[in-house]
Amino acid sequence: MQMTDINQRLTLLCIALFQGLALLVLHQSIEQSFWPSYNLPWLFGLYSFTLVTPTILLLALNNKANGMLYAFAMLAGSVALLLGYYTGTQASPFQPQDSYGELIPVLVGTIAIATFKGLMYIQHFTVSGRGEEPTYSRLFKLSWRNFLTFGAALVFMLCFWGILKLWGALFDAIDITFFETLFEQPHFYYPILSLANGVGIVIFRQQSGIIDTLTRIQQALMKFLLVVLIFVSIIFLLSLPFTGLTPLWESGGSLLILWMQAILLFFTNAVYQDDPTQRPYPTAIHRFIYIGLALLPIYSIISAYGLYVRIEQYGWSVDRCWAWLLWSLLTLFSCGYSWSIVSKRDNWLYRLNWINIRMGVVVLGSMLLVNTPILDFRKISAHSQINLLSHDDLVLEEVDFYYLRYNLAKPGYDALNALKAKHPDNLKLTIKIDALFTERGKAAAVEQDTLIATINVLNGELPESLEKPIYDMMVNNVWLFRQLSATYLQPIDLNKDQQTDYLLITGQEGNRIQIYLFYFADDQWKHSSFGRHEGLSKSQIIDDIRHNKMEVKPPVWNILKIGDHELQLRQ
Repeated sequence: MQMTDINQRLTLLCIALFQGLALLVLHQSIEQSFWPSYNLPWLFGLYSFTLVTPTILLLALNNKANGMLYAFAMLAGSVALLLGYYTGTQASPFQPQDSYGELIPVLVGTIAIATFKGLMYIQHFTVSGRGEEPTYSRLFKLSWRNFLTFGAALVFMLCFWGILKLWGALFDAIDITFFETLFEQPHFYYPILSLANGVGIVIFRQQSGIIDTLTRIQQALMKFLLVVLIFVSIIFLLSLPFTGLTPLWESGGSLLILWMQAILLFFTNAVYQDDPTQRPYPTAIHRFIYIGLALLPIYSIISAYGLYVRIEQYGWSVDRCWAWLLWSLLTLFSCGYSWSIVSKRDNWLYRLNWINIRMGVVVLGSMLLVNTPILDFRKISAHSQINLLSHDDLVLEEVDFYYLRYNLAKPGYDALNALKAKHPDNLKLTIKIDALFTERGKAAAVEQDTLIATINVLNGELPESLEKPIYDMMVNNVWLFRQLSATYLQPIDLNKDQQTDYLLITGQEGNRIQIYLFYFADDQWKHSSFGRHEGLSKSQIIDDIRHNKMEVKPPVWNILKIGDHELQLRQ
């Protein structure tokens, strides 16, 4: 038996080392530009597989049912690989150095939740209860063991890493740089830190009694806090008839209500996890709590209305899609609990086990589906945002270019290109979209005649000799094109030298408007900038110019010249 335990620990350490070496290979592929770094679907997929499969084995491997456990771990890893592959396809149109928006955080977060939700079912069916229906109490204990074991192992790994950094710094202080240089090399820290994580998991898995004690401690704390939460939720609902819902919407109330529901349900599940015949509270408090829980569907109705209003006004966004998914899950929990309370009253806990086990599968499935074409929030959002536009008479200010470009990955890219194809004669739209995908420091891909045709001359005509200087200035400033909605040119004699200068006004309404001065000096056109102006109303500026509300005002203080330096007093 002792030899079996030693073999199991060695197996776990080998799995941890394998995970570290696999992560090192993927990291080196990015650093040295070999496959799969330039194939983002496979890169995302292999990272997902490498993080999921070994983690499941590290937390669940034991001396029983190992063959079945390996099969489940490989299946889970394969699912993660497919989800990562699909997510990688959503980043394909962009260069590797481009931002992937929220692709990576969402993928990591949802797969992490799905892994920990799926792991407790895997552990039950492979070890605890083959052929037996799982109980919520058992699943709850497994999930907390996994969470606390993994969390404690990460803390152990970080402490180990801190000691290594201290080691390197101490020797570096006496001019021995070998250790600090070694510890900063990927080929060192990937395997060594993965091994440290494996050692931490081995240590804390042997301390399951301590982990269970910590779980009971948090359950005792939540037992008191749940009563306070129920009291707050009931008082809040009783206050709404007197305050109305308007103040709630003005302060982002839908999100707060969802948080209240989520915390209440979490605390309820943490407290009522054992035998339904054993109640952790006296009868009066028990009834007070289930009355508060029975009112949870009211929260769902209130938050549903708030979400509906926002979606009706502004369409679907990724955040609103997530809010809708969270609302759906919380509403299913809330309605299930409310139904149990109404039908069973004091004995409603008998249905808690049935509801929670099935809702756990629903949560697991939801976390998987959001990384598939079936429930891709980026596609839903892009489609919604484009449908909100007035396609017959498109106004550039209606299009949230930055959101489509930087938050929706490939669906945003496809939506912008489709919009450009639908309006081939809208030169400003074409220029603006092309500029969004032009790297900084590179000239925008636009012809001089096309660019000049987008400039609105308020008075007079644009001198032919000024066309190229304006083009040269703008084409090398991608920011101007990304902010482009309308560009105006206004003649002016700013220095009273009887020679016409020109103001070039560009930028988006209310978002960093920039004004340039073009003037003729030394037989050539030159330009200078008045700087960027945050929140300035461009429409008001143009309206004032059209109504001749413009004057040249000399400075109160002249320029002070000391030697070769010129100083101007700010007013």
